[in-house]
Amino acid sequence: MHRCLFVFLCLISFISSNAQLSIQLSPGVINYGGDLQNKVYTFQDAQFSIGGSLMYSINKFTIRGGATFGKVGGDDSTNTGYTSRNLSFGSKVYEASLCLQYDFLTLDENRKFTPYVFAGVGIFHFSPYTYYNGEKVYLSSLGTEGQGLSIYPDRKFYNLNQAVIPLGIGFKYKVSDNIFLGLEFNSRFLFTDYLDDVSDTYPDETVLLTERGQRAVDLSFRGDETDPSRPFPSGGTRGNPKQNDNYYTSTFSFIYVFPGGLFGGGGKSPRNVGCPVNVR
Repeated sequence: MHRCLFVFLCLISFISSNAQLSIQLSPGVINYGGDLQNKVYTFQDAQFSIGGSLMYSINKFTIRGGATFGKVGGDDSTNTGYTSRNLSFGSKVYEASLCLQYDFLTLDENRKFTPYVFAGVGIFHFSPYTYYNGEKVYLSSLGTEGQGLSIYPDRKFYNLNQAVIPLGIGFKYKVSDNIFLGLEFNSRFLFTDYLDDVSDTYPDETVLLTERGQRAVDLSFRGDETDPSRPFPSGGTRGNPKQNDNYYTSTFSFIYVFPGGLFGGGGKSPRNVGCPVNVR
């Protein structure tokens, strides 16, 4: 029993002497990929984003809990050239995540630079909107693709809170024992194709008008704004349901490491940890 207790205390002492607690501030830009953007990754329409993380590190591994805020958007008139559809959207994105990071190199007095990778899980909130006659209109409740209509029982309203899988790579440089600078790219795998409110086919115009009203019809198909002779394309292709949307951030990293180890251990090496040599 005593041996197990001492082994446990040694393990706690080892972890505390090697663990580091730090905070990371990550300003940068955010962009989106989806039906209103032709390019997979681009800085076109990129907007400011801000993120922060609390990080717990042991050797090359780091657990990081973080939050990110930004705004994404897309427009057929500038991004796709698909003027016959003529759709546009914007959305604020609020994200919280928990990730595991792996540093490829151990930083010390002689090595001050390392690349790293990370992955995790999280949740994000979004709510796509557009501007119509100068008015900001939120789209999810309109059912622009027939969500909730009686003739489409399989088309449900999409949830504005969704799971997200962050996948990223970064590089950090040790300025001092407590200060690090870096660059990071973080792409999110989403489980929804409705970040931009565009995914499948146009609904039946008559049913949409009857059950949702004229505004839903007007914002489901906006091609007639550029060419009034274009009829509402009921049943026609509106988006690509085979590929979900995504968003991604490119950021700078400012990292501050709290001094003294996790419990004030001073960052002692394992050989200096005072564990008993022989336990009887």
